[in-house]
Amino acid sequence: MKKKDLGKVNRSYDGIDRQERTAGLMALRIFVVFVMLVFIVGTAVLFAYNFRKEAENPPPSVAESSDSDGAYYQIFSSDDEEELLKYCSEFYPVSEKVEPKLYTYNEKIKVNAIMKDSLDKMVEAAAKDGIRIEPVMGYMTHRECETHFHSLCLKFQDEGATAAEAEGKAAAIFPPAKENEYRTGMLIKVSDMESSDFETSNMYSWLFRNGINYGFINRYTEDKEEITGIEADLTVYRFVGTENAQKMRRFGMCLEEYYDYSMAR
Repeated sequence: MKKKDLGKVNRSYDGIDRQERTAGLMALRIFVVFVMLVFIVGTAVLFAYNFRKEAENPPPSVAESSDSDGAYYQIFSSDDEEELLKYCSEFYPVSEKVEPKLYTYNEKIKVNAIMKDSLDKMVEAAAKDGIRIEPVMGYMTHRECETHFHSLCLKFQDEGATAAEAEGKAAAIFPPAKENEYRTGMLIKVSDMESSDFETSNMYSWLFRNGINYGFINRYTEDKEEITGIEADLTVYRFVGTENAQKMRRFGMCLEEYYDYSMAR
């Protein structure tokens, strides 16, 4: 009698134990599923939030910049890196439809937004040295370039040049719109009202020493006139990025030469 009772108790105890284990596993599974659902929903919400934030505030093409050894470097996207070295000429015309992303500088002119930080840094650094850099020309539309070019043509014709001669002389100073780098917004022209001879001015000396450390080169120099096809103008500067500008100075190259060099590498 005792043996039968004991067997019943054991079977009853085993049944209760299995039920408890089954209930425990079920609870664990429910908890795991709950955690996974929370993770999935949370990830989806975070993704949606970041996507909306990026849509409202797209990241700039120019990444954070840093000062190093007295020079101001910028990190550019691959597309912007290509734009830095693109130049305009009879063989590389700029489309009438080109409209670069622009930045309004000093409420007077517009420049390519790529150079914004570097231009600001350069002007600030010059001011600390007592030099006031005042850009007076920047981006120009196709129509503005054409108007200025034709005005020069008329000026030379009034001075006795034929129409063909006038166009040639004008193009050597200010090319027609399709060949004009002012269309890219990458050129600036500065003015020193305190000196009648810019080459001997403090501004020119400062820009010659320091311009490359902010990514600016003198675009049209006398020793490169045969290559650029443009008469020397020490007041015109082109933004190419600090690393490129420093290499161009070191190699003694103008933009056309450096572009060919970089493409051949």
